[in-house]
Amino acid sequence: MTDLVKEIRKKDKKAITALYNQYGKKLYGYAVSKWNVSEDDAWELVYKTLYKIIEVIDKYTFENESKFNGFIYQIFINNLRNNYNEKKNKYVETIVLEEKHGQYVSEKEETTEEPVSNNPYMNCLKKTLEQFEDWKRVLLLMRAQNFSYDEISKYVNKPSEQLKVYYLRAKQILTDKVNKCVNTI
Repeated sequence: MTDLVKEIRKKDKKAITALYNQYGKKLYGYAVSKWNVSEDDAWELVYKTLYKIIEVIDKYTFENESKFNGFIYQIFINNLRNNYNEKKNKYVETIVLEEKHGQYVSEKEETTEEPVSNNPYMNCLKKTLEQFEDWKRVLLLMRAQNFSYDEISKYVNKPSEQLKVYYLRAKQILTDKVNKCVNTI
């Protein structure tokens, strides 16, 4: 082990290849299987890790092989976390809220007119949902988000044992009314 570290410190190409051969496939497999990273991203992270090790190895000493393994693993985990956070933040939309007359309004909501959809199904769905009581609307929407009936019962003040029946009825009514609405268009 110490020979590998000495060779890496010399920036020897054989040592870099040995480092890749010893750890590359293990790190790749871990990223793909445990973190569900795409194959291309996994290889990119492996190479990023190996280059980082080569870059900073002179700053560290290792008592034994397990300490060196931990060092490699920690750098790789940090790269995985950074990759995850970068991907997660790409899909987050930031909305700036401003306080107007005691209510918070986003910049996008400043217009009083609601956008009209060109999709007749969406228009019918919106009209039909507006006809439901608030608690039924909450039930339908939360159930669509896979909330459990126990969680939903906290919001609608109905017994969780009855919510499945209420949900199935409301869903059937919603479906029938939307279909009827669309057929009249």
